[in-house]
Amino acid sequence: MHRHQTFAHWRWIMQVNFEIVIFPRHDMPWEEFVRTTPPRSIALDGVVKGGPRFDPATLHQNFDHHDGVVREATMCTAMQVFYAIKGGLMRSFGGDTCYIYINDTDQDTSLAVWILLNYKLFEGTQSIPHINRLLELDNRWDVTGGAFPMNLNDALLRQHSWVFQPYTDLRKSGGLASATEVELRNNLEAVLARLTQYLMGQGGEVEMDTRHEILFDHPRFKIVNEIGGNDARYHLYANGMDAFISLVATRPDGRFIYSVGRRSCYIPFPVTRLFQVFNAAEGQNRWGGSDLIGGCARGDGSKLEWGQLRDLTLAEL
Repeated sequence: MHRHQTFAHWRWIMQVNFEIVIFPRHDMPWEEFVRTTPPRSIALDGVVKGGPRFDPATLHQNFDHHDGVVREATMCTAMQVFYAIKGGLMRSFGGDTCYIYINDTDQDTSLAVWILLNYKLFEGTQSIPHINRLLELDNRWDVTGGAFPMNLNDALLRQHSWVFQPYTDLRKSGGLASATEVELRNNLEAVLARLTQYLMGQGGEVEMDTRHEILFDHPRFKIVNEIGGNDARYHLYANGMDAFISLVATRPDGRFIYSVGRRSCYIPFPVTRLFQVFNAAEGQNRWGGSDLIGGCARGDGSKLEWGQLRDLTLAEL
């Protein structure tokens, strides 16, 4: 049973009472979401499959840019939430309890949650320039899987790293793959607190952790050990990488967490075909995503070593 937690301490800037429900690494179809959750329920960033969708009769909303969409033409989840608030989302939902459903605490999800909790700051013509810049950076990197080229010396990137450091630390440790609902809730609260500090002009900066190891280098793609997490991927893309297989983390049980991606649809790297090939090698359906970026299932991980992925990939090129 997943407990609900009310974030009452944000009521000074909001009229809606929010409850956040966390289903670690779980997803569901739209029909199940509407059938099993109460009215005024909002799903964020992958907990409900099938792309953005709204039911005006039951007031169920899905914000997502992973499944059933053209990735490069779809805003990130946090940006979708921002536009929906500008369009009157919370007036539509009224003043009753609103339920937010998530299955992860990554940058896009946490920012989307924070914007919802603080929606009164963004309604109408209100604008917060430094939040807008952080949101646009999130949009550029999340839509492209980290491929949007940025000047890594920009202070905004160091601020972004500081805001989301609790999540990136959990991800790099390998603990994200098995994190419980309580651990994810604590992680979310840590990021939300930093976002509020950033709003108040009290945020910090940390240098981007671009450490990485190139395990295999090919003219078409690289296999990378992402020691520094997402920052390493941003660095590699900014320096010319077009496609990758990334070792994100090694779990305590010895299984691996991988991501697979390419810069854009203009790069001839068969991402979706590789998911099929890797699933066949696993003997189970563990890999998936869009034609731009995806990876193995976070909950199960992969038994395949990177050398096996290399050989399977080379056979498809």
